[in-house]
Amino acid sequence: MKYLFYFIFGVSLTANAQFNQKLISEKLTLPPQTKIEETICQIGKSFLGTPYEGGTLEGPEEKLVCKLDAFDCYTFVENVLAISLTKHSQNPTFENYIDKLIRLRYRNGNIDGYTSRIHYFAEWAKLAQAQKILVDMTPAFGEKMIKPINFMGTHRAYYPSFKTDNKIHAEVLQMEKKLEKYTFYYIKKENFSTYEAGIKNGDIIAFTSNVAGLDVNHEGFAIWQNGKLKLMHASLEQKKVIISDETLLEYMNRIKKHSGVMVLRVNQPLG
Repeated sequence: MKYLFYFIFGVSLTANAQFNQKLISEKLTLPPQTKIEETICQIGKSFLGTPYEGGTLEGPEEKLVCKLDAFDCYTFVENVLAISLTKHSQNPTFENYIDKLIRLRYRNGNIDGYTSRIHYFAEWAKLAQAQKILVDMTPAFGEKMIKPINFMGTHRAYYPSFKTDNKIHAEVLQMEKKLEKYTFYYIKKENFSTYEAGIKNGDIIAFTSNVAGLDVNHEGFAIWQNGKLKLMHASLEQKKVIISDETLLEYMNRIKKHSGVMVLRVNQPLG
């Protein structure tokens, strides 16, 4: 683990890494919670008000980005989950958090170029389930998502990393081809009310997309407040991490490009 730490950050910590280490240490010393879902809500709430910033994982070369002073919806969920899992582990350290972040973000926990990073939420969920980190609750209630997932490959102009790089574009196409082996499910928004009561605090909610080729538009955590199901997420609209004023269903119905949801439940770690 020490080797991993020095490999990522070098012999001496950068100012950014020092900030991250201090912040993670603060999160790991928050009062312990018995259940992982309680910890997810605790850690998520501790980031309320943190600014929204998109594209923080993109750069001229693929390397681990550990940024905790701003999030998009994806990095918020990923970091809260990594911190929460670390807090419930037998080794609640910054180095362990880094290890968990890599294993969540990169296929087989291996950083090896742009397409080693997991770019589609649907695949991210499948691979996290294979690691026994979470379980996809959606197949029990929803229906199959019948659509090819190929938005990146068919919209390369949106992605600076392979806008003009044919080699990486070919790797993206190959990555998307492999997604065909998976079966994905979603709960249609018109059916959501039937299953809403079964959603628990800390469940990961991913909003499936009406956009051709795209699996998910947005994600966050379910949180119940005063008997109403809300969404804790990094909001592009409000430019910060929030717990929504509107209910999760109201939010989903308001955003026309949302077709429904995937619901993922984090497994209680064994230690």
